[in-house]
Amino acid sequence: MKLPPIALLWCGAVLMLLAGCGTDPKPAVADAAAEVGADTADGSAEPDTGADAVASDESAPDADEDSSADGAETIDSEPVDSADSVDTFIDTAQADVSQCTTATECAGKVTLAACQDALCDLGVCKPIPKPFPWCCNSAACDDKDECTTDVCDAGTHMCKNTVDPLCCSGKKTLLKSSFEANALDGLKASDAATNGNVGWQVSTARAHSGKSSLYFGNSCKTYDTSMTNDNDCKAGKEAQAVATTLASGSNFIPEGKKAHLVFWLWLDTEPPYSAQFKPATCKPACPQGAGCLLINEVPQCLTEKDVLTLTVVEGGKAAQVFSSVQIGKSTKGQWQQVAIDLSEWAGKTVKVQWTFASGSGLKNEYEGIYLDDIVWETVCAQAYCDASSPCKDDANACTADSCSPYLNGAVGAGSGSCLYAKASGCCDSDSDCDDTNACTLDLCKNGQCTNNPDAAKPACCKSAVTYYAPFDDALTDWTTLQQNSTTVGWKLSPNGGETGGALVFADEAGTSYADSLLGEEVGAKGVVCSKLIAIKSGSVFNNLTFQLNLDTEWSLSLPANYVNPPIAGLAKFDEFTVQVLAATQVTTIWSSDLIYGTTKGKWKTITVPLDGWQGQSVQVCLHFDAGDGSKNEFSGAVVDELAVKVACTKQLCYLDAECAAKVCGSCHVGKCDASNGCICAKVASCCAGNADCDDKNDCTTDACAANLCTYTKKADCPPKNP
Repeated sequence: MKLPPIALLWCGAVLMLLAGCGTDPKPAVADAAAEVGADTADGSAEPDTGADAVASDESAPDADEDSSADGAETIDSEPVDSADSVDTFIDTAQADVSQCTTATECAGKVTLAACQDALCDLGVCKPIPKPFPWCCNSAACDDKDECTTDVCDAGTHMCKNTVDPLCCSGKKTLLKSSFEANALDGLKASDAATNGNVGWQVSTARAHSGKSSLYFGNSCKTYDTSMTNDNDCKAGKEAQAVATTLASGSNFIPEGKKAHLVFWLWLDTEPPYSAQFKPATCKPACPQGAGCLLINEVPQCLTEKDVLTLTVVEGGKAAQVFSSVQIGKSTKGQWQQVAIDLSEWAGKTVKVQWTFASGSGLKNEYEGIYLDDIVWETVCAQAYCDASSPCKDDANACTADSCSPYLNGAVGAGSGSCLYAKASGCCDSDSDCDDTNACTLDLCKNGQCTNNPDAAKPACCKSAVTYYAPFDDALTDWTTLQQNSTTVGWKLSPNGGETGGALVFADEAGTSYADSLLGEEVGAKGVVCSKLIAIKSGSVFNNLTFQLNLDTEWSLSLPANYVNPPIAGLAKFDEFTVQVLAATQVTTIWSSDLIYGTTKGKWKTITVPLDGWQGQSVQVCLHFDAGDGSKNEFSGAVVDELAVKVACTKQLCYLDAECAAKVCGSCHVGKCDASNGCICAKVASCCAGNADCDDKNDCTTDACAANLCTYTKKADCPPKNP
């Protein structure tokens, strides 16, 4: 029905009181709400037709034309029923608590997370996510680019969109296992019946990244089946051989695609025979997997035991692509990356499998095998590298830009891959460093995590000295466990130490560790151990500290010339080590290799972490081995002020040699920085390319060869005047 103009004016005048006008007027919102609020209790409320409301306002002035127009629009709108009116009233009442007209008026009226801002929405203060690059979760960081990794940093609530330099369209990941859950993560293990308590298990004892890795061994940290918690991890006579296979599922490598398998390995197994016997020449040549060695002056072929191998299986046929013999059957206490080229299996369905066999129950007291961060993926062409095609800098301090060689590849084009491997323990943000301990401050500084006890929580840590040996008068706390000489051994020094007395490995005069009675082939050696020392547990750091004055044959050499042993396969000589003896298990925790075999007659402070033995009682042992009987007329190892301490801060490193494993680019080497840990320091006079050699002289040809700059003067430069 079309209303006359006078009716439109009338409706506009009462617009604030009426929800509509026409043949079916409704009560105003406030009136309806009031009536329902008052009458709902007894259930007798009847809806008001609105007639009284119109009649009561007869004397209202005529509305202007704009109001009339608004009124007409209101009449033509859909009617609002009573229930909706009541809901509107309730919302308005809630808004009174945080009434606003602008967002600035919402300060303090709503609880906000770090990733949220306040919004004034129709008079109500509400939390909303902050705009990019802020984030509340990683989904908010998706930049729709398949070649970036999009992560919301839990500590800063800022997006990190990291470009994957190896990414290309159609890249496929066939297997990715990091073992953060208590599972084999896509792998299947098959163990020999004799394995007993030795097998594959997720372990937090070691990890390349995250908190855990996949470990082959037992709870005693060996693969010796006779060692159990019930016998305090002591070796028995009933040890059995162990063998295992760890296999992936079958995967199809796309036709025309290059692919590789990359994993991180921590390995401690029986040393290779080549480290125990001299090499020889056998005729006929030894079969694959065996080496020719001189045993009792007779060349013999010996097949290595305790070997970890990796094979690719296609249609029941296995092809070996890696053997731990290639790396000396040990990663020497470090995580080592292993990269394998699988491109020759493109267009085929294959699986990969790791196999390990001890061969016998003897000499299985080594720690075993850890695997972590396994990735099987197709590879972009730009990922391949060699000496002539180096990897580009990805501008990430946590990654290595060097070319990682394929251990099954040939030297030459495509002999490696730019993997940009993240260094173990390296971090991008504080959230990467969370150790789940409320008593520590978890910080990421220059790519390295620190988890220091929180100074604001004094109950969490108190510095203390739990053991102290000044070696001033007697060795009542120390026991000699090994000594092969009647004149040379560990004793109180007659010449004193840095302060007061000292402990020395030498003869009675304290001036030499030579013993002619042992002959030329045998040198003096000895081990002395402390009493049991309790290592504190909890949110603390435990350090062994002592003063060392080490004078050996190496005092005559430059650090750059230090190689011990000088010839691979021979025994070391003039080496001082520190060991921890825990429940009959001996672990070497420090070696004079870290100071190039000598302090050159000067006192040096040595600090060694003991955190791996928190909550245990252990013995600290000092070991010196001359190795042979020649050139032993030096004053030897002198130790003073030995102490075990509880510290509330942790220094990331103490000696440059501790940083030797840090992966750095060309012209950089690992160096220990007291504040920042292991850093990559520039090597003076080293060049990575011709651009590094620019001497700003137009008359020279600047070139980089073997990391050294050469400058060749150009002929007739500058040109002679005519």
